[in-house]
Amino acid sequence: MTGRADRAALDVGRPVIFADVPDPDVTYDGRHYYMVSTTMYFAPSVPIMRSGDLVHWSIAGYTGPILDDTDALALRNGSSAYGQGTWAASIRYHEGTYYVSVGSLTTQQTYVYATPSIEDGPWTRSVLDGYAHDQSLLFDGDDVYLVYGSGAIDLRRLGREPDGTFVWDGPPTRLVDDANVDQTSGLDAEGAHAYRIGDHYYVFMIEWPTGGIRQELVWRSTSLTPQSQGGAWEGRLVLSQAVSVEGRQGDGVAQGGVVQAADGQWYAMLFQDEGPLGRSPQLARVTWDDDGWPVYALDTGTTGDAGARSPGAMELLVSDDFDNQPTQAGYWSTTNAGALTTADENAWNGSSLGLAWQWNHHPDHRFWSLTERPGHLRLTTGSLASGIIDARNTLTQRTCGPASAAAISLDVSAMRNGDVAGLSAYQQKYGYVAVEMVEGARRLVMRRADAQGHVAFTSTHVPLTADTVLLRVDVDFRDAADRATFAYSLDGATWTPIGDDLAMEYSLDHFTGYRFAIFCYATAETGGHVDVDWFRVGDDIDRRRPSPAS
Repeated sequence: MTGRADRAALDVGRPVIFADVPDPDVTYDGRHYYMVSTTMYFAPSVPIMRSGDLVHWSIAGYTGPILDDTDALALRNGSSAYGQGTWAASIRYHEGTYYVSVGSLTTQQTYVYATPSIEDGPWTRSVLDGYAHDQSLLFDGDDVYLVYGSGAIDLRRLGREPDGTFVWDGPPTRLVDDANVDQTSGLDAEGAHAYRIGDHYYVFMIEWPTGGIRQELVWRSTSLTPQSQGGAWEGRLVLSQAVSVEGRQGDGVAQGGVVQAADGQWYAMLFQDEGPLGRSPQLARVTWDDDGWPVYALDTGTTGDAGARSPGAMELLVSDDFDNQPTQAGYWSTTNAGALTTADENAWNGSSLGLAWQWNHHPDHRFWSLTERPGHLRLTTGSLASGIIDARNTLTQRTCGPASAAAISLDVSAMRNGDVAGLSAYQQKYGYVAVEMVEGARRLVMRRADAQGHVAFTSTHVPLTADTVLLRVDVDFRDAADRATFAYSLDGATWTPIGDDLAMEYSLDHFTGYRFAIFCYATAETGGHVDVDWFRVGDDIDRRRPSPAS
């Protein structure tokens, strides 16, 4: 990694990451670029990605194993955080310390994390009462603020306690009453990214006019509170452009922050909706006119070969043989975490998954393991569920465009009556191929849901006597096909389709792109388990696992 972002490095297909990485915000520490994104209700909480060139990204860590210990965030007692969780995190590197802030609709709290080592921790966690919508950290000399709002722009100062945690320091100050620039109806301006650059303060935002496309706008002032001197913030539109990706008409590139690269050039990391895949980052060049206004340049480009994955997605969807790393990831070392460690289900269990994995809601660490059967992921049923949507300990990775595939090797010999385990293309309108145990007999089945998450189709059952079966899901987003297909194999060589296609749809009820999801839940009795020998993607699916002697 060079730490540079030059013109040649940006001559790549769009989007930069052809996967669900919405609400991006980027900072630069002189060596690496770090980016945060929204993953809502998934855990670990708030992913942190690293790049040396703003194009090739890998996951470097998270801000913590979970956000807070609540029923909704943990899929307990009939509660869920679908469509909520954390929204629009902000990241800054300031005087040797990394800071991440994020608001949660679920807890109605705002969180600020700080660490001297972004990949290794420890993190100090602060909890602020109240939800600051789409907030942005702003450092101005010795002062620290959050800038936030929907339809307006508010500013609120942060103070610091002796133990290093942040607290509110006074009430909010209204900077702009109506933050919309080029609309009278639609999605009000939100998604603030605030900076002091040169002699000006800038707040970058997104708006979405009715009947139009998403647009990027900016507000600026030479003073945080020009009203006190008879002045006002000025706003203007800086980008109104959509990009067609793999045959899908775009709906506008917007919402994100700016960063100055090592070579002095400025860039903006934004996003555009890509249907059920999710919201994918787009990179724009930024220059400054003689009056100090930013000027955006977004190359149209293409995504290149139809079967190619973007460079930034190659570390986000990865194969795994489930070999355990017996040390905790750095994000576990969060101080002032309060309720994060009070319950046994939140305690580290000695197993460490790769950073590409996230759980659907907070997991119960008592009921999964990489150590009970080394080289395997064991999922044990610890509670009853009515279906996959309320099942705990479902493990996910992002799907990637333009098309991608995933498969698992599943040992089902220890399933109990009523258990269902398999591989899903997961969103509210999900589909899956699974093994279910009914009256002592195992059978293969494919199911898909309707747009409300209710089962709408069940395939003909296929009796299964083998203890191990391979399950596969393929997703295709090319030309807006948005199709998922399902298959199984008993010999590892021949794949047999099962059921019918899933027409994938992006649901705002979940508000996330489709993911590959490994699941095992009980409908009748707890205590059964399955063992996943491997998870493979793309060309790895047909790879044989090396024998211990090789």
